[in-house]
Amino acid sequence: MKKKILYWGILSAAVLVVIAASYATWNRLDPNYTCARCHEISTACAKWEQSVHADVTCTDCHGTALESFNSMSEKLNMVYKHFTTKKTFEDIHLTEKQSLALANRCAECHQAEQASWMSGAHSTTYKDIFMDVEHNKMERPYWDCFRCHGMFYDGDIDDLMAMEGGPEDWHIKDASQMDKPAITCLACHQVHHEQPRGMNYKDMDETSRGALAQKAKYPSTALYMRADKRHMPADKLLKEQIFAGDSLVAEIKDANTLLCMQCHAPGTNHQLGSEDDKTTIGDFKDMSCITCHDPHSNQLKTSHRNVHKKLFSTLSK
Repeated sequence: MKKKILYWGILSAAVLVVIAASYATWNRLDPNYTCARCHEISTACAKWEQSVHADVTCTDCHGTALESFNSMSEKLNMVYKHFTTKKTFEDIHLTEKQSLALANRCAECHQAEQASWMSGAHSTTYKDIFMDVEHNKMERPYWDCFRCHGMFYDGDIDDLMAMEGGPEDWHIKDASQMDKPAITCLACHQVHHEQPRGMNYKDMDETSRGALAQKAKYPSTALYMRADKRHMPADKLLKEQIFAGDSLVAEIKDANTLLCMQCHAPGTNHQLGSEDDKTTIGDFKDMSCITCHDPHSNQLKTSHRNVHKKLFSTLSK
């Protein structure tokens, strides 16, 4: 009896070792012979090969099944759905939990950008946005708020908020949701974004990174469109026209400015300075937002402070 127990124990251990070794080997192989063989993600792999992240392995961002119980459960669920459902690349989307986990992995390499983001307004939380009493008095939170804040939220506004009573009484139902960031890396960046292979971001110094961000031909930014659950490269966004009365005063073509304007937008009549519009004119016309603003913290360079305020006050005279 003892020999049988010992035999099966050794055999089980050997099987586990073989499985673990095979899985570890699988994770180190060329994705074209592993991940990319699944039709659901072959498109993503093709884009990854042409991106600045081409030297970053799949597991560096997506992790492995052995990292935690949740990771194991997630990967097994993927395998189950692969064989039981007919999904295509267009059907695969990140949940908010996955997007937050991926953003944390972004920070492992992009530490300076993470620190900059944390120091600025774009690191705002759900509580900051949806429980702002003064703003809620002006406008009741509704589904389109998620277009800019909480793009990856898995539910609708009624799932997030309890809005009985007045604005002072409105609150987020799930307390664990309050301190989650409402605008993450993936709001403005697409990981599998096609760019020339020569632009390896990790090997660039700060000056080169800044120069890359300014190149409209290869913008490193892309807007996550919640309604479509996909990214739109910033240079593919519709050009914006800004008016002062009936006069056309600006036609926005800069990719990064167009990205900013998706949330910092004028009113429906596209009037200069309306709503949250920050369009510059005069000597600053056609200047990209990131010329004056740090793209992650949104902080201004000292020499450009109050530019928008001066422009609009001059225009109103």
